[in-house]
Amino acid sequence: MQNTRYIEFFDGGAEPQLERLGGKCASLVSMTAAGMPVPPGFAVTTDLYDAFLEDAGIKDDIRKLLSGIDHEDVAHVEEVSARIREEICSRPVPEALRQQTIDAYEALQARFERPAPLAVRSSATAEDLPEASFAGAADTFLWLTDRRSVLEHIRKCWASLYTARAILYRLRNGIPEEGLSMAVAVQKMVNAETAGVAMTLDPATGDRSKITVDASWGVGEMVVSGQVTPDNVQLDKVTLCVVAEHIGDKHAELVPDPASGTLREVEVDAERRARRCVTDEQLRQVAEIAKRAERHYGCPQDIEWAFDRDLPAGENLLLLQSRPETVHSTREPATAPPADTGTLGVVAERVGAGDGAAVKSFPSPFSVETPAGAEGWEQLYPYYLVFQEALKDQDGQEFWFQNSQQWPVVLKPFETIGCEFAIRQLGEYNSRHLLIPTANGIDYRIHQGYLYMSPIAVPEEEVAERVAHFEERAGHYYRNWESLLEQWYDKVKGTIREMEQLEFRPLPGIVPLEDITSGKGKDGSEELFRTYDRLIDLAYQNWQYHFEFLNLGYIAYLDFFGFCKEVFPNIPDQNVATMVQGEDMELFRPDDELKKLALLALELGLEELFDRPEDAEGTLARIGAAPGGQRWLAQLEESEDPWFNFTTGNGFYGHDRYWIDHLDIPLTFIADYIRRAQDGVQLIRPTEELVAERERIVREYRDLLAPEQQAAFDEKIGLARTAYPYVENHNFYIEHWTMGTFWRKVRELSALFVDAGFWQDPADILYLSREEVRAALFDLVNAWGIGAKQPIGPAYWGAEIPRRAGIVDALKAHRAAPAFNTPPEFITEPFTTMLYGITTDQVAQWLGQDEQPEGVFTGMAASPGVVEGIARVVTSADELGSLRDGEILVAPNTAPSWGPVFGKITATVTDIGGMMSHAAIVCREYGLPAVTGAGSASLEIRTGQRLRVDGTKGVVTVLDDDAAGAGTPAAEPVLEGAS
Repeated sequence: MQNTRYIEFFDGGAEPQLERLGGKCASLVSMTAAGMPVPPGFAVTTDLYDAFLEDAGIKDDIRKLLSGIDHEDVAHVEEVSARIREEICSRPVPEALRQQTIDAYEALQARFERPAPLAVRSSATAEDLPEASFAGAADTFLWLTDRRSVLEHIRKCWASLYTARAILYRLRNGIPEEGLSMAVAVQKMVNAETAGVAMTLDPATGDRSKITVDASWGVGEMVVSGQVTPDNVQLDKVTLCVVAEHIGDKHAELVPDPASGTLREVEVDAERRARRCVTDEQLRQVAEIAKRAERHYGCPQDIEWAFDRDLPAGENLLLLQSRPETVHSTREPATAPPADTGTLGVVAERVGAGDGAAVKSFPSPFSVETPAGAEGWEQLYPYYLVFQEALKDQDGQEFWFQNSQQWPVVLKPFETIGCEFAIRQLGEYNSRHLLIPTANGIDYRIHQGYLYMSPIAVPEEEVAERVAHFEERAGHYYRNWESLLEQWYDKVKGTIREMEQLEFRPLPGIVPLEDITSGKGKDGSEELFRTYDRLIDLAYQNWQYHFEFLNLGYIAYLDFFGFCKEVFPNIPDQNVATMVQGEDMELFRPDDELKKLALLALELGLEELFDRPEDAEGTLARIGAAPGGQRWLAQLEESEDPWFNFTTGNGFYGHDRYWIDHLDIPLTFIADYIRRAQDGVQLIRPTEELVAERERIVREYRDLLAPEQQAAFDEKIGLARTAYPYVENHNFYIEHWTMGTFWRKVRELSALFVDAGFWQDPADILYLSREEVRAALFDLVNAWGIGAKQPIGPAYWGAEIPRRAGIVDALKAHRAAPAFNTPPEFITEPFTTMLYGITTDQVAQWLGQDEQPEGVFTGMAASPGVVEGIARVVTSADELGSLRDGEILVAPNTAPSWGPVFGKITATVTDIGGMMSHAAIVCREYGLPAVTGAGSASLEIRTGQRLRVDGTKGVVTVLDDDAAGAGTPAAEPVLEGAS
């Protein structure tokens, strides 16, 4: 049927004219033309309504009844309303007009295989406008199953233009009656499984970075009319992840009644009442169609939607209506008060309870019993690293948390060099170089072998004085970032190269004759002291360089983070991180080199030679003898320096194994990459897609801001993107390359002691402190110098090292307390929250206050997505070989050198770590769900258990208690909610 003056089909191709179609029908025609999934139907135009009034001769009667009416006299308004509606419903419709409506009805029904129930909806010319919505003021009639009832209810829609509510709405909003008219939408009824409404903002605050969805079972009329308490879910508008939700009671639903041919209200069973009625994927579909409607109309929208049970999944979402949101839309598009653009902000993270709430405490370090066999552990460490009884009143009050991110296992005496240098230099830049206004450094102690840290706040009265210093000093770096960073690379690499040149030469049998004849006057032993001291000095030097830029990178990020939290309330942390995170990170370069070598091996036909990669020497010999093998070995040599200066650990322990010293490690990874490439896996990260998605997120958030906020946004994200890549890239140069070289030189020194009988294994040197090594060095050169039979060391250390090893083993068998004393209300030190993930939820979980049911772990939502699969618990790099394709990695923490396994896993769960921890960064890059800071997950989850990892919400759930299925493949994306 063709469109006529009185009938216009939604898909008839005509331009939507408000004066002929009214607000609702004009919107349905417009959305249909735009390709949105609107149920088919037609509009009975205002021309037909006006012709009816003219023929009935009641237009003047209506005008007279409404003239001079007072909106304060509600009783009179109701009386006038009743008289007008009676006039409209009692007069006949001219036969020619009635027949056009019947023809349209028959044409619509002819589209369906069997007669379809229809909805009849009012569409006033003053309805669904940007300045006035009239929402709910006129009538809607549902599930009409025959022609007669459709015609009858069209007339009722006309009459609803004059309900008392509609009249009062127009009076109170100054909307004139002159020119007012009513069209009617006749539309295929949706057999709704679930339905509801959605707004492209937060209706409570006007925040345009959110989409708010109300949903309930059955037909959506019960949601629209407020007859049920629906599920209420708020999504981030840009990434469509759920940021808040409330499960409504949903006690009843409207469903078709075949017997009566109408809708009837039925009670919803307890199980469906208690769960969300739409899945995560359905929420995304609703949010997408709401965003599409907003883009189409150019202003925030209030839509009605439904999922039709008669249509296939993925095609069953239908858009029933879209009207402008009229409360907040007429205001300036500010999501929050304008943010301060003058100074860099520092985020304060609430950790303890506030407002006088009671707080549980962790034990005092002075009250924890020493594990059996570990008595005297305090003597292994310098006095300044151990809690002192004399300072019990001070250290027994401060909050200390165990840093298992960098120091997850017991430290041997020599290994304290890492925490001493790293944490000292971190604090030095906070408190002495940059003068960060609200943050000094981090104090640290070793307790029973484990490292504990305590952020040091700046006294409130000193904050203002530090601001000018901070802005001057930080500003210099930010203004000259590129040139200063280029100098940094030169300084760091120069330090490493000097460290690589250090040699610990054995003492000669006699002083060379040329040293006698030249008058040198020294025996060469001083070189051993000088080399040892220089080694320590160079490590100290690069740790100082390490923090020259690192804190500034975090501060730039935190400044942008704080701005986003202000202008986009409840924006997910992971979305802020995604906007800043770089795509070409040196953190991934070693892993990328392995992939390059794997693909080259396939290109050269060498893949069969990687069948025994654990035999590195034999594998390389076979490759060298094969055609094309020398080309591959040349590429290997190019990759090795510097990218194989990469540890399986984190660089802070002397037992860490480095690729360049143990080529079986990278060869095993290469062999696995070859296998995966043969299976069709795409090894190269899709950086172009990652960049495109990042830029989309940035663009959409920026578009939500007012112009003055956009300027601040541009400034802050520009600074963060300039400075933050250092946070990701520095790790290779310090923790890996510097410390790998350092530990190699320590082992070379230790070999001299092994040769002299001081101890048996080069690793035994780790049981000595730095000062004790220097003393042992004097013992060695002293015995040599005086011609003694042997040094004292072999007799002393031969017994002392086993004693100390026994203490360390006893400490390793003991589970460390996660924290000590009472947590503060706020933490302002930037590393504590962003890197270590010390948040309110983390502390509550440690204290057992999070009230999670058994088998549920909460942490930081570090990388979005939901996956179900089999757990593989890995507590050290040595266990990575046990990981199978498709498993979920559960670990205390991860290290950058674990990169090759992220291509085969489907999600990651770590006990500790924040939004900028390694696991979080890598999982976002690979598109894997991740929950970091999940407390005791690696201790309580067992390999083989089936898990659901929700990286969007930060929740890990054990789905079954059967650990026998270890290695069962296939973890699949899942959708939480109704199915």
